[in-house]
Amino acid sequence: MRGGRSFFVLLGVAAALGAYIYFVELERDPAGSAEKRDRVFALEGAKLEELEVRAASGEVTTLKKDGEVWRIASPAGLDADDTAVGSLVSTVESLEIQRTLEENPASVAPFGLEPPRLTVAIRAAGDTALRRLHLGRKTPTGGDVYARVEGQPRLFLISAYLEESLNKTPFDLRDKAALKVDRIGVDVMALESSGSPTLAFGRKGSEWRLTRPLDARADFSLVDNVIGRLAQARMKSIEPTPAGVKELSVAELKTYGLDKPQATATLGVGSTRATLAIGTKRDETSVYARDVSRPLVFTLDASLLDDFKLKPADLRKKDLFDFRSFTAIGLDLAHGKTTATFAKEKEQPKEETGKDKPDEAAPPVEKWKLTRPAAKDVDQSKMTDLLTTLSNLRADTFADRAHAGGEELIVTARFGDAASPRSEKVTFRKSGDTVHAILPGEPGAAVVSASEFDKALALFKELAGTK
Repeated sequence: MRGGRSFFVLLGVAAALGAYIYFVELERDPAGSAEKRDRVFALEGAKLEELEVRAASGEVTTLKKDGEVWRIASPAGLDADDTAVGSLVSTVESLEIQRTLEENPASVAPFGLEPPRLTVAIRAAGDTALRRLHLGRKTPTGGDVYARVEGQPRLFLISAYLEESLNKTPFDLRDKAALKVDRIGVDVMALESSGSPTLAFGRKGSEWRLTRPLDARADFSLVDNVIGRLAQARMKSIEPTPAGVKELSVAELKTYGLDKPQATATLGVGSTRATLAIGTKRDETSVYARDVSRPLVFTLDASLLDDFKLKPADLRKKDLFDFRSFTAIGLDLAHGKTTATFAKEKEQPKEETGKDKPDEAAPPVEKWKLTRPAAKDVDQSKMTDLLTTLSNLRADTFADRAHAGGEELIVTARFGDAASPRSEKVTFRKSGDTVHAILPGEPGAAVVSASEFDKALALFKELAGTK
C-alpha cells in the first residue's frame, strides 16, 4: 500500500514538472537566440533632449540636454552627476521589450500599473510631448517587470534587473561632491581639529611645505592623498532643508554639531577657498558635514575624520635626500679632519687584452673616482653601496632640537644634469646611540637609523682610505 502511494506521489511531481516546462520554459527565448527584440522607445536615431523620472519614492527629477551636457532642470539648483546621468540615458536608449503579454488587456491594475510604481518619460528631438513608460510590479518569478507605454494598450515585460538603473531620485542623479574644488589646482590646505594644532600647507611648483605650526618640508604624496580624499568626498545622504533657505540658522547648525565643528578643512586654489566643516556623528559610520558656502547639511563617511587627527610629523617629508644612486654626479663628505670629494667621470674603456691602452672604438663609460684630496680609482660596487645607503636614509621621527655636538658627518650631494646640477646638504651628528640629521632651513632635526648611518660612515672611510 505504501509503495502504491509513493508511486502516485512521484507521478504527481512529474506531471507538475511537465506542466512547468510546457507553460513556462517554452515561453522563454532559446539560449543563444539571435532574435532581435523591440526597443521600448523607437528613437530611430533621434537624440534624447529631455528625461523625467518619477521614482518609486514619488520624487521627480527632470533632466534636459544643454548642448552636449545633461543638466538637472528640476529640482532647481542641483548640478548633475555626469556618470549617473550618463548611465540612466544609456539604459533608457537601449531598453528592450522582453516579451509582449497582451496587446489589449481588459485592465492593467492587477499588474501594478494603475497607478504605476515608477515612470520614466523621454522627449527626443522632433517630439512635441513626453513619451512615458510605466513600470508596475515584478512577475511572480521576479525576473521581469510589467510595463506599458502611456497611451498604448500593450502590456509587456522588461528585465527586472534594469529597474534599479531606472529608479533614480534627485539625490541619485545629483553631483554629490562635498566640496566644489579643482583638486589639481589646489595650492593651499588647512586642517583644524578640536584639541589639535592647526596644520597649514602651501605649495610652490611641485613642492608642498608645512607652514603651521612650523615651517618644514612636507611629503608631496601624503599631502596630495589628503587633498584627494577631501576633494573626492561624496555625500551619503542629505538632511531636509526648507526650500529657499540661503543661510542656516545657528539653531539649525547646532542640531548637527556644526555651530562649533569638531573639524574643518580648507582647500584653496589661487584666491578662492572651499571649506568643509564636520559636526557630530549621525551613527557609527556617518558624520554630519557641510560646505560652508552652501545652506546644506549632509552626511559623509566617518573615516574621513582620520585625516584631521594627523600630527605635523605625519605629513613631514621623511626622505633626507632627493638624489638617488643613479642620478648622483658628485659627493662631498667631511668627517672630523677628513674631507673627500667623489665625482662621476667618463672614461674610455681599456682593451680586453689588459694593456693600458684605451679602446677608442668603444663608447665611454661612467666611473666614480676620488678627486680630492688625491685622485684615485675607487671600488665601484662599494661606491654604489655608499650612494644607495645615503639616499635611502629617512626620518624615523623628528626632534625639536638638534644635537649641539657629537660625531659629525657633513654630506653634500650633487645630482641631475651636469650642466646645471642640483645640490643638497645634510649634517649628521651622532650622540650616544642617537643620530640627528640637520637640513638647512628646517626646524629641529630628523632622527635616523644609527645602524644605517654607521654603515654609510664605514663605507666612506674605506673609500677615502682612512679606515
